Amino acid sequence: MPERGRGAAPEDGEAPDADTASDSDPAPDGGVVVDGSTAASRTDASAEATERETETADETATDAEGISVPLPRPGIVLRIARRETRLTARRGWAVALTVVFAAFGLLLATFSGSSVAPTGYEPVVASYVELATYLVPLAALAFGHGAIVGAAERGRLGVVLTLPVSRVETAIGVYAGRAAVLSASVVVGFGVPGMLLLRGFGLAGWPTFAWFLFATVAVAVALLGLGVAISAVAPTSTVALAGALLVWAWFALVHDLLALGVLAALDGAGRFVAVAVAANPVSTYRLLALAPTDAGGAGLAAALDGSGLSVGVLVAVLLGWVAVATGVAAVALRSKRK
Repeated sequence: MPERGRGAAPEDGEAPDADTASDSDPAPDGGVVVDGSTAASRTDASAEATERETETADETATDAEGISVPLPRPGIVLRIARRETRLTARRGWAVALTVVFAAFGLLLATFSGSSVAPTGYEPVVASYVELATYLVPLAALAFGHGAIVGAAERGRLGVVLTLPVSRVETAIGVYAGRAAVLSASVVVGFGVPGMLLLRGFGLAGWPTFAWFLFATVAVAVALLGLGVAISAVAPTSTVALAGALLVWAWFALVHDLLALGVLAALDGAGRFVAVAVAANPVSTYRLLALAPTDAGGAGLAAALDGSGLSVGVLVAVLLGWVAVATGVAAVALRSKRK
């Protein structure tokens, strides 16, 4: 029988030699027989490509959600704040808040000239502080309660979140814009009656009134931060308004009463008084506003001797409230769906 060459076709009934099969040999189903190592390498390459595509998609989604931005960009925050300032001013909040503060301030300034009213800067400022203790926190919480949830219900929040900005930047920008409006309303609203005091009592004690304005702005922006945080957490505007009213009632009415009861049970503890004051921005404001005067504070302020709360500590406490409230608002907004 003649000897077949290596490339010769096998005769009928004979199987092809194993060493004659190659990567290009046809498979029974019409395909190509692939070597095992080649198939494994192709599978690994395909898996790596799929993994890279998945990572790219995840990074894109992360960027869209704004989580990849570690720190807020000041330029973006400033633009959002300007937009929020324009919107709130257009809706009449700036005028309304200014009119409310000016009306109550003018009443006190007008009655300060009567025989039954306090005379001089310090007594009048003490009266303003007692008024602002209830009025300013209520106005700030009411102003902040619709900042996030109200925009979501009107559809404006969804539009903002489609822009290339993070939700943290959105929360900070919304708060900053409203804080600018509220601060201007406090200064102008209480500054108008301050001009009457300047006319009646001269320049001698006007720094005391200027300090009152500073302290009032500080507590206003602190309570505004709480209002914005409530707005970011609440599902509806109605729930946010109810939460804002409860927070106001707690800080302005209930907290000091409970703290005084505990203080009486502890037979006067300076450290507890300091903690109780720091836990209530309204009490902190009362002490801060009355710091340059000889007027004694009400409630917990009367028990603060030796507690170690300086003016710098009181200012730091209010700034801490601003930071915590804004952080809560940013975290809550980041967890919201568009």
